[in-house]
Amino acid sequence: MTSSMAVMIVVGLLVVGVVSYLSHVLAKKRREEFAAFAAQLGFSYQPQNHLLAGQWAGTPFGTGNNRRVRNVLAGAYQGRQIVAFDYSYQTQSSNGRGGRRTTTHKFGVVVMQLPGALPRLEVTHEGIFGGAVMNALGFADLQFESEQFNRTFRVEADDQRFGHAVIHPQMMEMLLSRGEIGWRFEGNSLIGWDSGAHSPVEVMNRLQLLQLVSDHIPPYVWRDYAGIDPRVSG
Repeated sequence: MTSSMAVMIVVGLLVVGVVSYLSHVLAKKRREEFAAFAAQLGFSYQPQNHLLAGQWAGTPFGTGNNRRVRNVLAGAYQGRQIVAFDYSYQTQSSNGRGGRRTTTHKFGVVVMQLPGALPRLEVTHEGIFGGAVMNALGFADLQFESEQFNRTFRVEADDQRFGHAVIHPQMMEMLLSRGEIGWRFEGNSLIGWDSGAHSPVEVMNRLQLLQLVSDHIPPYVWRDYAGIDPRVSG
């Protein structure tokens, strides 16, 4: 081994060590930040609870491996039970040189418990290809009377009648003003998510959005699809 190679190896090890140390410091700071936030709001806090990774089936869950759930907040918000956490999973791909490259995908997730189970409905932002291209490829979503809403959001529902009942003009107006994350009904869970790590402020903003979504569901939808009276169930 030449001296230049030895120097490169030492430098490489130093870089790995520095990156690892900084990652550890940032993770510790994040845990402390969320623990303090939980104490302030009366939520419980867990540094990790990986079992939550298998509790829901749709996006961003159910794909990749090494699924991890960290910085878990749980408690009551506006009379509803909620949980919020950092979620990550890993995927592998070829690096083009016979090796494998691992990519870690990170999300901020908030979940609000609903008073009853509703059919699956998912609202996300239109991708880079736009709705027309996706529909032409066979990935059709629901269309509404607002072209601005159709251009901005993608709505998928197992029951189209239910989808149109939930996404009414007032719901569309609210989402156009502040529908910053994807969300989905999955049983009695209302799940919101976005890529990247969220901050305590973003957690609160996202919980407020989920509450608005729930509040905008018409009473007859709760009665017809969940068999409950929202005035009683809250």
